[in-house]
Amino acid sequence: MLDLDATKEKVHDHGLLPSSLQPASASRKRLLHFLKPSFLGRNGLSDPNHVVRPTDFLDGMRGYAAFAVFFCHFAIPAHPKIHTAWGGGHGNGDDHWIGQLPILRLVMSGQMCVFLFFVISGFSISLKPLKLARRGQYASLFDSLFSATFRRALRLYLPCVAALLITLFLITFGAFNFADSIRTPETWPFPGDPIEGPHIYKKNWKQWRNFIKCLLAWVDPLNRLVLPETMPYGVQLWTIPVELKCSMITWIAILGTAKCTSKVRVWTITGLAVYFHMQQHPEVPLFLAGTVLAELHLIRQEKYPKKPKETTLQKARDFTVFIIGLWLASYPRHGGRKSPFTAVLWVIAKHIVGDKGKLPLYFWTTIAATLLVWIVDRSQFLQDMFTTPVGRYLGKVSFPLYCVHMFLVNWFGYRLILFLWSTFGNDTIFTYEIGVIGGFFLMIPPCLWVGDIFMRAVDTPCVNLTRYIEQRCMAQF
Repeated sequence: MLDLDATKEKVHDHGLLPSSLQPASASRKRLLHFLKPSFLGRNGLSDPNHVVRPTDFLDGMRGYAAFAVFFCHFAIPAHPKIHTAWGGGHGNGDDHWIGQLPILRLVMSGQMCVFLFFVISGFSISLKPLKLARRGQYASLFDSLFSATFRRALRLYLPCVAALLITLFLITFGAFNFADSIRTPETWPFPGDPIEGPHIYKKNWKQWRNFIKCLLAWVDPLNRLVLPETMPYGVQLWTIPVELKCSMITWIAILGTAKCTSKVRVWTITGLAVYFHMQQHPEVPLFLAGTVLAELHLIRQEKYPKKPKETTLQKARDFTVFIIGLWLASYPRHGGRKSPFTAVLWVIAKHIVGDKGKLPLYFWTTIAATLLVWIVDRSQFLQDMFTTPVGRYLGKVSFPLYCVHMFLVNWFGYRLILFLWSTFGNDTIFTYEIGVIGGFFLMIPPCLWVGDIFMRAVDTPCVNLTRYIEQRCMAQF
């Protein structure tokens, strides 16, 4: 009998099929495999190549924070009261929404999540240099700081520029026309103010000219006036030049204290953080706080090479401190003086930093972000919440998700809310939230999918490219 399977193998092996059909089939398979999200693979959310590290919890915290920023940008136009404290408004009944309560409001607190990013970044970029400094390996320390400094701008900017070019591409093909058409006082359908977006020009060359103008203003790390509206093509990316500037300041602080004792280094960098905070540079103290936390982490590692088992009392203590950190992180942008949950915090901040503008907000959220990273670093019990497969995956895609979510929200996120409202109505709190919460849940799969593809197609190759450029540019002695 004829063995059909063997015959098929021979046909393929000897190239008896038309050559045009063989690569087409293989290309389709490669394309489908590439488009398949990594979490749908054989291992699901688990990464078989993952190496357990003592700082894995940082990735999980970063991942959940990036996801909260995504939710904030999606839902904030429909819930502008989230920035006002519970009971901190005008007392007319519109300031007692459940989402304004402490801790609950953190799911849409983009500002607090950004502060958490900065502390985590300071911790992450300081850990290796501090480890080398503590060992007295100053030659290796110089090599480490050279490599990190050389690659930092490319590492931060390249993926963001790619995301911005995707946004520009979508604009030229009309993907943002709907978002632009409703972003006027007469047509805006949400109670909150519209999130800044790019102006849509009829001629592509004018769009490109505007894009380049915004890009040149955005990349300047020394521009103190970098705001979300500085880069309307990706408002969330205002943090990137801030990251670059603060990274350089952090490494200078480490370099300047590298040969000091650990105690002198901790107190010197703490003093610098306090000074910058009092001078109203809110981002730099967060990075320096991360540096101090990294030093304390290394001290604990040296003192306790094997983490002692936590008692029930220690777990309860650490969890209590964690809840206090979340409460402090909930300090609102508006109404902190009037709210029964934060009035005492406003009084304390007034006597320490003053009560003008956002000074109380920055004071408490800086303390909160530092406290949260510190207590999670100390407690294996708390770390377990951030080192789950979901936490690790969100940490892995956190930067890609942060880069891409805004153009997806502008493209079809607001349409989803309006579609659900047109279907179910929005005249009751239940149907109103169906549009907002339901729209967000519909947004999650495509956002994670695009973020996953962006991670593999853009972010990871950018990391490899920066390393290649570094190697090619290094002098050979």
